[in-house]
Amino acid sequence: MTLLAPTAGAQQAAPRAETQESDALTDKARQLFEDGVKAAKAGKWDDAHAAFLAAWGLKPHYQIASNLGVASLRVGKPRDAAEYLTLYLREAPATKVQERQRAEASLKEARTQVAAVTVRVAPDGAEVTVDGKLVGRAPLADPVFLDPGRHEVGAKLDRYVAQVRTVEATAGGTETLVLELQRPPAPDADGAGAGRSVAPAPGASRGGGRTAVLVGGGIATGVGAAAGVVFTVLANNRAGEAETLKGTLFDGVQNKCLNTSPPAECMRQSRALDESARYSNVAFWSFVGAGTVGLGTLLYAVVSSPSEPEARVQVTPMVGTNHVGFSAGGAF
Repeated sequence: MTLLAPTAGAQQAAPRAETQESDALTDKARQLFEDGVKAAKAGKWDDAHAAFLAAWGLKPHYQIASNLGVASLRVGKPRDAAEYLTLYLREAPATKVQERQRAEASLKEARTQVAAVTVRVAPDGAEVTVDGKLVGRAPLADPVFLDPGRHEVGAKLDRYVAQVRTVEATAGGTETLVLELQRPPAPDADGAGAGRSVAPAPGASRGGGRTAVLVGGGIATGVGAAAGVVFTVLANNRAGEAETLKGTLFDGVQNKCLNTSPPAECMRQSRALDESARYSNVAFWSFVGAGTVGLGTLLYAVVSSPSEPEARVQVTPMVGTNHVGFSAGGAF
């Protein structure tokens, strides 16, 4: 059997059967093949394609693939032609120099009309599909040939999550597609993940909101404490200034500010004392606010934790002349 010779003109070179290779076919497949050869010689490519396809169904021999590939190209099926001719070139002996050259020329013609996608799938053994139809199991020996347009290339394997990717095929284009299948998440130890839905853990659905509250609370606590420190420093500075002015206005016997015409320093001392008191008040409430927000954030973190047992907390405010704070105790 000789490979059908592709031509660009009107006259097609017809195949002939080789006795030594016909012996590899079953009797019925051999008869169908010879019918295809006769039809090809007569230029009846539709009949030749049908006969070669039937023979291939009975005996998928590489020599039938060569003739079927050329016939597919002649009846307007370039994708099928690319598949059969690629298979022939992979399996035909290297000694068939002329036949392989003809097959390569026909494949080149078919490739201008279809896309070639190299599909790499892990793990091996996964079923590879194109538009839902099985084309083989990984690893594929040859590229997947696609008619121009959009196609869905997928892979699936037992105990793995299936994947499907969309491919925009272009005539003459080449592409490599990698599909790495992953195992599904392991079920819970009690089997809750097998075959039924599992209720989310308390607080799991609001994990993002919980994080935002904790971060916001931490920031607010830090800002409040920083403000308290700043205003405390300002209050101490103003108090120090007032104390310095007091030394110049009181000589141990007489307070100059009690005179009928008090010096300007008296007004400065009074203003410094007022500002010191005001800054101290602001610092006090800044610390109170920071402590309250910080404690609230801490309590929220404890009671909203999905893995913690119920918290039992006792909080006691502690306010004195020179200090303010909270006392927290209990079981967490």
